[in-house]
Amino acid sequence: PQQPRSARSPQPGSMSNVFKGEFKVTTQSLMGKADVKKLRSSLQAEFPELTKKALDGILGKEEVGVLKCSNGSTLYVPGDGPAAFFDDGFGGVYPTLTTLWRIPDMMPELVTHAPVSKFLLPKDRSAGADMMLPGVIVPPEGLGPLELGQKRCIRVEGNKMPIAVGKMLVSAADVKGSGMKGKGMEVKHVYHDSLWAYSGRKVPNDGFLADQVVASEGAPPAAAAAAAAADESDEEEAEEEEEDAEEEAEEEAES
Repeated sequence: PQQPRSARSPQPGSMSNVFKGEFKVTTQSLMGKADVKKLRSSLQAEFPELTKKALDGILGKEEVGVLKCSNGSTLYVPGDGPAAFFDDGFGGVYPTLTTLWRIPDMMPELVTHAPVSKFLLPKDRSAGADMMLPGVIVPPEGLGPLELGQKRCIRVEGNKMPIAVGKMLVSAADVKGSGMKGKGMEVKHVYHDSLWAYSGRKVPNDGFLADQVVASEGAPPAAAAAAAAADESDEEEAEEEEEDAEEEAEEEAES
């Protein structure tokens, strides 16, 4: 029997960029310390390149806000800053472009040609396209371990800063069997979408133009700033861990 519409499994196309249109923040709250630790642990487990120091530079020591949005997504916002991560509404947590511009190598990537970026960027009320495999530049060493559902970012050849983030719709076996054909990556968040606008409409270098992204050798100041902010001594880290242990002990005593 046909399932009720609300009970059907969402199709891949329906899970593409949830920020293709405008959204509103419907509820706001603060994460408890235990939940923040769980978030940090899950992020570091999923993104090995996201070290503790790098994550400290992103989330800092401030409280993390949880913003539930009208499009079904959830934004994780440290202090008064822009959203650092988001849940797409289907259980997947991804870094925002703001975070990727600070730590551009925190996840695997797909590289494409500058003209292809025109199709990925939203414009004229168009949501922007998903990443098609024919537009992917395959390096001599290959695309690396490629798995269905793997989270990756997209960048333009000659520009180190990502332009989009999403998840793979194919595996290495799929590519080997059918070649570089069809849709390869489902875009979740891309330059010029409503989350980018909500985050302040900033750009990481002069290659990010109004209608496309092109090569740029400009220095990524945001990445350098993040590295400086995350440069903590071992002694400071030990003090933080000791403080966390004391707080946990106090919470247990109170309960």
